[in-house]
Formats: sequence, C-alpha cells, structure tokens
Amino acid sequence: MDTTDGERPIEPSRAEMGWACVIAVLTVALTRWPVARLGPIESDEFGYLGVIDRFVLPPHHTLFLAGGRVLGDLLGDRYRGFVILDMFTSAVAIVAAWWWFRSLVRPSTAVGGAALLAFSPVFWSYGALAGNYTAIVAVGCTLLGIACRPTRAWHPWLAASLLSVGTGYRQDIGTLWLPVFGIILWRHRYRGAIGPLCLFTAINLAWIGTMLWSVGGWSNYRTMTAEFAHSAGYMNSAFHLGVIDAPIRYSVKLVMALVGTFGLALVVVPRGLVRVYRDHPQWMLVMWVSVLPALIMHLTIHFGVAGYAMHYVPALLGLIALGIGRVGVSDMAPLRLAILATVSAGVFLLYPTDYSELGQRRDFDLAFARHTRVGLRLPMPKQGPQSWRTINSARVELTPTDSDRVVHRVD
Repeated sequence: MDTTDGERPIEPSRAEMGWACVIAVLTVALTRWPVARLGPIESDEFGYLGVIDRFVLPPHHTLFLAGGRVLGDLLGDRYRGFVILDMFTSAVAIVAAWWWFRSLVRPSTAVGGAALLAFSPVFWSYGALAGNYTAIVAVGCTLLGIACRPTRAWHPWLAASLLSVGTGYRQDIGTLWLPVFGIILWRHRYRGAIGPLCLFTAINLAWIGTMLWSVGGWSNYRTMTAEFAHSAGYMNSAFHLGVIDAPIRYSVKLVMALVGTFGLALVVVPRGLVRVYRDHPQWMLVMWVSVLPALIMHLTIHFGVAGYAMHYVPALLGLIALGIGRVGVSDMAPLRLAILATVSAGVFLLYPTDYSELGQRRDFDLAFARHTRVGLRLPMPKQGPQSWRTINSARVELTPTDSDRVVHRVD
C-alpha cells in the first residue's frame, strides 16, 4: 500500500507503458539535444574516441563503446553517436524509474518522481555528453521494480537480459547490482531461476568472448586491465591514499554529487526510510543491498566523477517518492515533486557558471557547474575543487594568469 498518498499503487497497462516511452523520448530530445556538448572536452571522451579506433569491441565499457561507434559511423560524427546513445539510455532510465515508482506509489506521484529524475542537473548533463552513467539508473530502477513487485514468471528473464547487457555496457553495473539480481532469482528459485541464470551467463559469455577476440586474446586483455586497475584503482584507493584520507575524500565527493543530483529532495529521504521500515520491511533488504556494494567500493577504491553516484539514484528515488507526501493527503506529493523538478531545471538552465571566477563560488563551480547548461560546453580547469581535499591531501596554491590557472604545490 502506498503510505505516501493513502492509495494503492496501480500496475501500468501496456498503453500506459507505450505513452511513457513516447513522453520520455520527447522529453529527452527536447531537453538534451539543444544543450548537448558539440565535441569532446574531457579526457574520458577523448579516450572513448581513441579506443574505438583501435578495437571493434574495446576491453572496457565494451557494448557502450561499440554502440557509440556504430551510431557515430551512421551519423558521420562519432562523438554525436555517443550523445545520441546517451539520450536513448536517458529515456530508458526515465521510463524505468517511472515503472519502479508504480510499484511504490500512486500514478501521479510516479510521474512526479520521473520528472524529478529527468530534470536533475547531473542526470540531465550525462544525457547530453559522451558518458554511460544513465544506463546505471535504467538497470537499477528496473531491478528494484522487479524485486519489490509480486513475482511474475517473466520478471527474472527481464532482469537477466537487462543486467547482462548492462554488464557489457559498464562492467561495474554487473558487479554492483549482482546481489539484487541474486534476490530476484531467490524469489523465483529452483526451476524458475535456472533458465534466467543460464540466459544471464550465455549473454555475458557471448560479449566477453567476442571482446577477447577483438583485443587479441586473454593475455592482451589481462595486460591492459592490469595497467588500468593500477592507475585508476590502486593509486586512488585507500591502500595508497590511506584508510582515513580516501574514505573522507570520497564521502565528500559522493555527498556533493548527490546534492547536485537531487538538491532539496534529499531532506525527505530519512522520512522515506522510516516508512519503508514501518510499512514495507520486506523492501528494506533490497534497498540496502542495492547501495552497499557501491558504497563499499566507492569509499575504499575510487569515487571519480559525479556519474558514480547514479548507483545510489534508484534507491534514493524510491525513498524520496515515499517520503515526500503525507498519509491521507492525496495531492501534495505530486505537487511537491513537480516543484522540486522545476527548481532542478532552473539550476541546470540558469546557474551562472564561470570557471575563471576565483571568488567564493570557485569550489561550487568546479564541483557542480560541469552539470549545467553552460558548463557542458566549457573546458574544465586543471585544478580540482578544494572542497575535496582532506587533512592528508597535498595543499595547492592557485595563481591566476592571463590565460589559465596554474597549480603550484606548497611544501
């Protein structure tokens, strides 16, 4: 039962699913394309374009890079191919979030929750550049929507196919969301789980085997993976930075990313958590399992960019939807979500981004402004936000010049 509105959630019909897809595609097209980045700016984007010249199926982000290459070749602009692909996954994520909400709250609240996601600055920006983080939300919301619904025979098949494709799209999707998939299989255990598990294994083996052939075999893959694991993993982990510095630094970055994603909506998360514990205790395990693997990895290994926070978005969206309203009041939750979505859109569209400004807004610009309309098309400065520093971090002194900012280490 929907404790937010005092009404039972209603499963969407096929017609409603169709309309949801159409509206999501139109929303993404009208909001992402006009502000989309026109060419690569960040190092990851240059890396994507470089690696697809070397491999048909690259060793990392395999299906994402292969899909972007195919679309780019069809369009005659490989960077635009990635943007189109990200717009598509953004639309899928919005529909998945709406479907997830329909298992929790009444239809109008579900629409408001989907709007909050669609106009979130961080989520909005990742649908308008070369990045694959919106796929995390698409997979996560679908898996949570399955895990929190009454069992149906086709649920584990959908979960298996989507998670296996998501694993090929971003390998951390398969790693961090595998426990939720395990819960889904447990609910359909015995014969109901064997087929989906075989499908999950077959799809993964198919893309992994083809990828290994593309990169020249296991030895080449192992060499490239070891280099990446050392530079991006070990050098950024608590094992290198320290067991105090790394978790503190990544906690600050995670909080900033979530604030940039949901803003004021985060204040109702504790209320939603209380309502889940009180009214739907069977969902509590699923929600915790959906975030704990990511939290452990991000606080001890690496939390790089705001897109990593997309792993927490599905569970937080559910808690926001449950915590935003009041029991017995049927019209306030959708209105509040619409207001929050409007505020988020205003932040994205109107935030006064100025990377050259060294005033009090400097750290906010460096941390948040990339995920705004103006920030999408401005080159990022070389120095990172000072807010991410911790007591063990190397101190820096910023010296302005006529053309750039130079970072000087201070002993």
